[in-house]
Amino acid sequence: MRLSGEVCREVRALIASRLGLDFPESRQADLERGLLRALRASSIPAPEAYLTWLAALPDESPEWRRLAGHLTVGETYFFRDRALFEALEGEVLPSLIQVRRSEGVPRLRLWSAGCATGEEPYSLAILLDRLLPDRTDWAVTILATDINPVALEAARRAIYREWSFRETPQWVRDRYFHRRGAETFEVDPGIRRMITVVPLNLAEDGYPSVVTNTTAMDLILCRNVLMYFTREAQRATVARLQRALVSGGWLAVSPAEASAELFRPLAPVSFPGAILYRTDHAYVVPPLPSWQADTGLPDSPAPLLSVPISSDLVTPPSPVTSSLEEQAEALPHTGTDLPRARALADQGKLEEARELCEAALARDRLDPETHLLLAAICQERGEIPAALEALRRAIYLAPDSAPAHFLLGSLLLRQGQQRRGRRSLETVVHLLSGVPRDEVLPGGDGLTASRLLETARAYLELRG
Repeated sequence: MRLSGEVCREVRALIASRLGLDFPESRQADLERGLLRALRASSIPAPEAYLTWLAALPDESPEWRRLAGHLTVGETYFFRDRALFEALEGEVLPSLIQVRRSEGVPRLRLWSAGCATGEEPYSLAILLDRLLPDRTDWAVTILATDINPVALEAARRAIYREWSFRETPQWVRDRYFHRRGAETFEVDPGIRRMITVVPLNLAEDGYPSVVTNTTAMDLILCRNVLMYFTREAQRATVARLQRALVSGGWLAVSPAEASAELFRPLAPVSFPGAILYRTDHAYVVPPLPSWQADTGLPDSPAPLLSVPISSDLVTPPSPVTSSLEEQAEALPHTGTDLPRARALADQGKLEEARELCEAALARDRLDPETHLLLAAICQERGEIPAALEALRRAIYLAPDSAPAHFLLGSLLLRQGQQRRGRRSLETVVHLLSGVPRDEVLPGGDGLTASRLLETARAYLELRG
């Protein structure tokens, strides 16, 4: 079946406005293939009728996520782009670890944005397992997001075939994977527990937000995603990703997406074969070290990808402050200090944000939004029991708080409590079903009703 030129033009404009995906004339064949796959999976016989039906659906409809899955390419494998992972293993992650150790804050937050079937976030987890001999003492978050529900389900299952290991050393497969059959391998449970797999559409404005755990990131990998977006969607997505980074945080994209103009004011940092972007303009890459340089960490393993790790490359962030940090400092001290606490939490200053929340609660124990923000802060600190207790208080004070029920549901799912987690997310859908789509939710860190409703439905679809 061939699509008429008029249908292609209409669907191209609709997909650009709803999903941010760009399909120029040179990619019309890709557009047609994806659209016809989606059409066959639906109950609608004709392309024109499908297009009319699609245009009438709200953004939060599951059909939009399914269509995005048909239109996007999820090709990936473990340690894809060797030069990037060499830079991560040899310099970027050791520098982040050293800074956190010097601060006495054993916490790292990483995000694989556009994780496809999961090989990328699991590769990050393997690197961290080798670089952190005391990993059990650290609060490590590795967030894995994608819009494609089928790919996310594969990432959650964490079972892979030989093709996913085409650049993986054999000993890594032997140590971190368990054979499940003649042709399949399952990621080690200890590595799987480091990953949180959740749905997210990068082209939409539901992040960064403490409610969706998309703030205060030390490292974001967003590779082979932006190249498929319209120019407008690229700029909006990069701006949101920048706000999701802490001061001194890193953003990694594919070489084809590198652009000093697009990522400004992030500073490009060149490594052999790779370019990353950093929120700290003062960072300078020193000369490469000699082989077998010491990391200064106890029991440091041999490099995974044959890259030297050197403590002389560990450069703490300079005192240059980010715009968000400056905004936090400029905010006036109010009765609750909630805006200031939220701005500090967004910049990863979790201890200061927590102290402000606790001081505010000492004055007013009946403020549900402060309890909700405290729960999000505790979640980012890896203090799950404290987060659950703060959420219990927030929901007691505001039973109709959809953000509180959403955060509770996502935390319960992370703890393996599927039934209770799904029940909380179903409550979110019930609470928001009659709320105007553009209404900003109290305590939702800027989230609108439609964005949180879409996210809750996507969680339920993934976990179903």
